Amino acid sequence: MFTEKKTKTTLSKVLALGMVATSVSLGGQTATVDATQNENTDTNSLYKTQTLSLKTGTVTASTLNIRKGPSTSYSIVGALKNGESVTITETDSATGWYKIKTSAGVVGYVSNKYIKVSGQVSGETGEDSGAETATTKKTGTVTASSLYVRSGPSKSYSIVTTLSKGHTVTIHETASTGWHKVTTSSGKTGYVGPNYIKVSGTTTGGNTSSENNNTGGNTQTGVYVVQSYSTITKVGKVNTNSLNVRTGPSTSYSIKGSVSKGNVVGILKQYSNGWYEVKLANGTTGCVSGSYLTITAGSSSSITSGSTSGSTSGDTNIGTSSNAKIQAVLNMVKRQVGKPYVYGAAGPNSFDCSGLMYYCYKNAAGITLNRTSVGQASNGRYVSKSNLQPGDLVFFNSGTSSIRHVGMYVGNGQFIHAPSPGKSVKYENLYSSYYVKGYVTARRIIG
Repeated sequence: MFTEKKTKTTLSKVLALGMVATSVSLGGQTATVDATQNENTDTNSLYKTQTLSLKTGTVTASTLNIRKGPSTSYSIVGALKNGESVTITETDSATGWYKIKTSAGVVGYVSNKYIKVSGQVSGETGEDSGAETATTKKTGTVTASSLYVRSGPSKSYSIVTTLSKGHTVTIHETASTGWHKVTTSSGKTGYVGPNYIKVSGTTTGGNTSSENNNTGGNTQTGVYVVQSYSTITKVGKVNTNSLNVRTGPSTSYSIKGSVSKGNVVGILKQYSNGWYEVKLANGTTGCVSGSYLTITAGSSSSITSGSTSGSTSGDTNIGTSSNAKIQAVLNMVKRQVGKPYVYGAAGPNSFDCSGLMYYCYKNAAGITLNRTSVGQASNGRYVSKSNLQPGDLVFFNSGTSSIRHVGMYVGNGQFIHAPSPGKSVKYENLYSSYYVKGYVTARRIIG
């Protein structure tokens, strides 16, 4: 039997050793103290323990590839099934992909679009593992008459909701594309383009001292630098035919030159509107749109670009009439996103799948396609799936033995289509399990 005095003394000694009490029963004369176990069992030092904070995630796709690096350009090192749990160790800042570790010990990267983050798993290793952490979040106001909130940081992602002018959102972070991750007043979370949000200040949560509070009027308007790189640690590979290099971060600045498809530039600065200041192989610096770069880790030795003279009025040098037509078709199909599916409709306010393709090619390029998906599969020429280019038509069997559906490939593994009754024109992942299974063929209409 312990006396009450001994109970208090014993408990004080246990806490002095830095151990966390998980149960204390003071039954008048007795007490029990169970110290939480952790990997560091040396109770002679409080400083050999460390706090671990790892997110866990659950796979939402039927099958999810694990890759060696943070994009589909890397090799596959494994696969996960729907419902499997993984430990998320970090998030790639450029692509948003998660670096994960499976229950079998496999380490690699997976797309964040197919992982549902379920919470925090915290190691019981510190004297105060439950301390509240300070966070600082900016607020923003919508300046456009209507602004889409999307599931990812570019126009290729699906629409989550729509905000009206004057709506205020909380900004959590800014992606490498310049898009802001926001939460709306109704609690929905997604991404919005930076050109239509006025960043008006900050709100601070958590236990922070006064010197950590931002009281200096942190109002951001227009375009600003999100991040600068003193040395080149990221590079961008040009993914369009010819990319203009400008004197500043928007199309309102004059053109200094251009970089051809496949060449690599070094990243010097990232702007809030998704543009980058870059360095070319000849030492020239200038600004380019991030929409036409594939960002990866790299160094000065990775740069392979050169600059050519010339000017155009757009972000890219089209060069030929056929490429201009393809771009016009792509612009047209992207403008139809959000319009409803109606069987037999071919625009301008609603579409079925083949009607959408018919409408875009006819009105943007003056090309009349056949009116059904089966008929359109005989238009143009065959192209393999590995050689798809934006503007190509992709065909699916919808679980049958023949072609029943068509969409338009728009790049980066995405296509736009009018899915089915009750749904609207939307972006889709060409490499999701459903469309991989149902893929039949592809046709190139121009070129």
